[in-house]
Amino acid sequence: MSHHSLQWDMNLELALTGEYNMLVVFLSYAVAVLAGFCAFQITNFIQLNNSKRIPLLIMGGTVLGCGVWSMHFTAMLAFKLPVAVLYNPQITMLSVLPAIAASIVFLNNLSRKNISLQRVIVTGLVLSAGIATMHFIGMSAMSMSAYMSHDPMMSLFAVLASWGLAILTILIQIKRIKFGNIGRNLHLLISALSFGFAAATMHYLAMYSTYFFADNTIVGSGFNSKLLTNSLIVFAVLLMAFLMLILFYHNKISILIKLASSHHQRVIETIDNMQDGFMLSDDNGNILLINKKIQQNFLLNTASDIFINDDVNSFYTRLAKENFHFSTPTGTQELLEIVNSKSSLFGSFKVMDNTGNWWQLRQNRTSADTIIQTWTNISEQIAQENELVLAKNTALDTLQELRETQDELLEAKKMASLGGLISGVAHELNTPLGIGITSSSSIREHIEMIQAQVADGSIQKTVLESSLDTIVQFEALTTKNLNRMAKLIQQFKYISIDQDIEQSNEFPFSNIRNNIIKMWQKVLVDNQLSLVISGGENFSIVSFENTIIQVLSSLISNSVDHAYEDNQAGEIEIIATLERGRLQLLYHDNGRGIDQAIVNQIFEPFVTTKRHEGGVGLGLHITYNLVCQKLKGKITLVETPSGTSFLIDIPIV
Repeated sequence: MSHHSLQWDMNLELALTGEYNMLVVFLSYAVAVLAGFCAFQITNFIQLNNSKRIPLLIMGGTVLGCGVWSMHFTAMLAFKLPVAVLYNPQITMLSVLPAIAASIVFLNNLSRKNISLQRVIVTGLVLSAGIATMHFIGMSAMSMSAYMSHDPMMSLFAVLASWGLAILTILIQIKRIKFGNIGRNLHLLISALSFGFAAATMHYLAMYSTYFFADNTIVGSGFNSKLLTNSLIVFAVLLMAFLMLILFYHNKISILIKLASSHHQRVIETIDNMQDGFMLSDDNGNILLINKKIQQNFLLNTASDIFINDDVNSFYTRLAKENFHFSTPTGTQELLEIVNSKSSLFGSFKVMDNTGNWWQLRQNRTSADTIIQTWTNISEQIAQENELVLAKNTALDTLQELRETQDELLEAKKMASLGGLISGVAHELNTPLGIGITSSSSIREHIEMIQAQVADGSIQKTVLESSLDTIVQFEALTTKNLNRMAKLIQQFKYISIDQDIEQSNEFPFSNIRNNIIKMWQKVLVDNQLSLVISGGENFSIVSFENTIIQVLSSLISNSVDHAYEDNQAGEIEIIATLERGRLQLLYHDNGRGIDQAIVNQIFEPFVTTKRHEGGVGLGLHITYNLVCQKLKGKITLVETPSGTSFLIDIPIV
């Protein structure tokens, strides 16, 4: 670290003579101008977005302070002494802090509105003092075989000159000093040029007041000017990149401001062209905006801008007195309570004006603590409502007539359905009944023949044995067909659900699972089938327990009879779930599926593919009736890649 002091009298003949590289001198000034331009751009961002003031001030102050610091050391590189100059890294880095601190104060005051002249003078002093402090700390970072002395008067003059130029910069930036009608970027450039002069003047006048004297007893230490040069180049590149970024965002913000202005104008024009009257007011009851329809609808001949900042309460009081006709004496008070409401997010009011038109007021509070009120002409709507009331009364009368007709049609449909069912049952009973009658008649003929031969003693043993065999065969055929008729009648009885007197009750679903497994265990084992019932372990339902068991038993029986070939192993699965207060049962077997020829008729009576084996086709029809009528649910056939699946959906409360 070099030795330096203030001295009034110095032997200048012993002083070392230095030289300046003018290109680097100009470069140092350009760095200060560039830093000032970036910082002044940031002050504009602060004014546009005051909520981000602190981080923007820190960013701008850092850029400006580092720019002044970079200008100082760039200028030091421009100055060549006949001795080797090194720099102490710690002091070099420390010297940037006063420049950053002074820059933050400088930008903070500069970004405020209506800054006073007194504050301008103080702000300029803070900036020049920060630059001076940074300069002399930076000078103390120099390490060489020499010591330096400063002329006190010239050093003070350097500070005062920098102070004056800083004040000039502030006056230009806040437009106390004007240059005619110039653009914003040109104005910022002039401010940056003035700032560059303030920083460069401080440095070069202070350097002019400094003299270097050789001293071989001092040993220099630190990094050389090459490393400093590389560091400054990197910083200059970063500063340029930062400038490009600022210019990019400035351009983007300018575009957004233009778009916002255009959008604002478009919104105003849209509001003015609305079919409804529109009013915007603040939370204090001051009118902010009224569109043209308010005047046109309510005959307000005065220009709309007279009502801006007017009081909402007085406006509606005048409107109620001059334009509205209320059906009750409290109508005006009700209207004022709505428009003055602060707690309600929505208000609605209907009123008729003096010309007989009906209007509806809608009021909404926005997130920005403003209130939007719209007035809509609902005269046609009121007329339509009156017509609808008349039409409703007519429709009610017609509906009553339709209900009576519907009851008659329903009764006729029931009779037709019953007739079709009876016809189907008669058709199904006719064949076994005819076979039974024929067999019984044949038995009677053989018995009469045997009785006649016994009476005249001509019966033979072989004839008797043959006749008895024939009688046994006819008796077996009669019994088989009588059993088929009994089964058909038994199934026909289940079609009439209303005859079932079972009452609904609450029970755990596990009851159904346990009963089904017990009932069908032997049949399933004999047919090499397995049954898996999952779900329903932890819930209870309110329904008809025996009916649900009968439904599932019917489906299992259908699978056993139709789904599998003889001696074919298979699996039946039932999954129970609760879904929004309803019990859903998914039934699935992995058999051969349902014949496509009858897939759309499976729930109709007497539909079967095994009629030749005695099937009557009532199983799924009975199941359908139990689910839809008794359980008030629905059953559907579900498409699956293989096998057969049914989904049963029933309420459980």
